[in-house]
Amino acid sequence: MDIKNVFVAGAGYMGNGIAQVSALAGYKVVLCDVSEACLASGLDAINSSLGKLLSKDKIGREQSEAALANIAITCDLEEAAGSDIAVEAIPERIDLKKDIFSRLDGICPPHAIIGTNTSAIPISSIASATTRPDKVVGIHFFGPVPLMKLVEVIKGVLTSQETMSAADGWARSLGKETVLVAKDHAGFVANRASMPSTIEAMRMIEEGMATPEEIDRATGGYDFGVGPLQIVDNAGLEVGMNAATAIYEDTRDPKFFPPPLLRRMVAAGMLGRKSGKGFYDYSSGKRESYLNEGRFAAETDAERDARRAGLLQRFIMPNMLEAVRLLEAGVSTAEDIDKAIRLGFNLPQGLLDMADNLGLDTVMEIATGFYEETGDAKFFPPPLLRRMVAAGMLGRKSGSGFYVYT
Repeated sequence: MDIKNVFVAGAGYMGNGIAQVSALAGYKVVLCDVSEACLASGLDAINSSLGKLLSKDKIGREQSEAALANIAITCDLEEAAGSDIAVEAIPERIDLKKDIFSRLDGICPPHAIIGTNTSAIPISSIASATTRPDKVVGIHFFGPVPLMKLVEVIKGVLTSQETMSAADGWARSLGKETVLVAKDHAGFVANRASMPSTIEAMRMIEEGMATPEEIDRATGGYDFGVGPLQIVDNAGLEVGMNAATAIYEDTRDPKFFPPPLLRRMVAAGMLGRKSGKGFYDYSSGKRESYLNEGRFAAETDAERDARRAGLLQRFIMPNMLEAVRLLEAGVSTAEDIDKAIRLGFNLPQGLLDMADNLGLDTVMEIATGFYEETGDAKFFPPPLLRRMVAAGMLGRKSGSGFYVYT
């Protein structure tokens, strides 16, 4: 399929980023939102982003000017009538998404693909609002879109292989690296594999076991601004809560249910960086710690070291086990699961690669210990892991695990 014209519904953080990278790649783009004010804000964000890329010599002035010339704006959804691909990037509410997909279905030409940038809602649920479910696909960008390389391309139950191939090719033409998600699994790959540990981190804070800074430092992301709680603050706590809720409603698995601390913070308007306060305080203009800060003041160094030693294991284990479950369910390949984690969260290793390096028998021993200590099912080693350990496939040290080593 030849894609030339791109329609983007939603000029917010994700939508204006999708419009920008599409325009930079030479596509004619129509950016749509409900008001002139929203469109003006979206264009301001695009101008600012292009200016930063220009100042860092990432693009030339001619590229910047050509990209801006490729973008038209409108408040009229009927402008999607000329599109080859329409991408929805509106808030994470299934009622809103189904409404706009129903309308786009009646407007877009018969050959057009309709993609959703949802981060967690099952594609098939959204596609049910159209008469062309074979042409509906998940195209999940990661923000900020101009900088992040990862795009998940997700197959709904009725999505055709032709649509998958066309969406994958289009995303790669934007300079992105794609992960193909073969099953319509709520949360897809990156968010599905990362969500259990993010929720576990919130529970550890809620239970007074750690501060956000300690958890972000334990994962090695604090100094780079990519610790799990920093990521939640940057994306918006309500975005994280909506994604977790969507996965929970699809699976009814309690490990995805948003914990009370998160629900209370969202209700109080503590949405992260955008509101000035989330898991960190940004009111001074810089990120400052405040949650649980005084709780550990009386600790001795030995007590602090002992408490912190278990933080990383308790944080990373739910994610590692969920990655095994994704592979077991045939959602994606080991290589793509690890690619999604590396590119989606700027990590040096994927979760399955990490498990192989640690030793699958060690992973199973640690997980079993947490399960026996807490009784929490998310720590119970999945069947695939138990079978691999029983077969002597222990990872790098045995020559084979999730990967083969020579």
